[in-house]
Amino acid sequence: MIEPSEESPIRRVAFCPHCSNRAPQRLVLTQRYMERAWSADGEDEHPWSMFVAICETCNRPLLYENMGDQIDPTNFIRGDLEYPKGSFIDAVVPPSIARIYEEAHRIKEIAPNAYVVMIRRALEAIAVAENATGNSLQGKLNSLAEKGAIPAALAEATILIRKIGNIGAHADKKNVHPLLVYAIDDFFRAIIEYIYVAPKKLKEFKSRVDTYMSGNVDSEEN
Repeated sequence: MIEPSEESPIRRVAFCPHCSNRAPQRLVLTQRYMERAWSADGEDEHPWSMFVAICETCNRPLLYENMGDQIDPTNFIRGDLEYPKGSFIDAVVPPSIARIYEEAHRIKEIAPNAYVVMIRRALEAIAVAENATGNSLQGKLNSLAEKGAIPAALAEATILIRKIGNIGAHADKKNVHPLLVYAIDDFFRAIIEYIYVAPKKLKEFKSRVDTYMSGNVDSEEN
């Protein structure tokens, strides 16, 4: 079995959310174990691996995971990034919104002003996707709140994001502080979660409950 070493390190070239660079990432630690999983048929175990890597541009750690063969350390190459969380959002989110968010996320660390402008565009894309009415972005966001598409607290957050986006778009105004960027990212993802992801998860949960209950009914009848 090949293990990484200083003489023969295992690397992958990938995007680093820490520094927003596509750069070599060096594997420094592999932890292998058996992960429990459940299905309608019961409990099972699968081989699993976690990988700690170092970005060779910013020297910060990244954590990947991969299900499957525990023998081959190059599974790191195919692992999914767990930390820091990248730009992934659920596939249920309309592509027109997801594309803008992914583009924004890539510049979040290096261009805060441009990031908030892109998030403002993403809000506009949400308004279009949800058939919001109004002559301005704020009017459209208000219409989404009025019809219950977003709750009042998130509606207020969208208005603040819009205002900060205006700051980022004008050279004669203040620069957007990085701390605001992180707050905006959290609120935008909460908006996406409320409008798109939560209804999908609720539908899936109802389906699982129905399947589980029908299984119990069958077993009682038998």
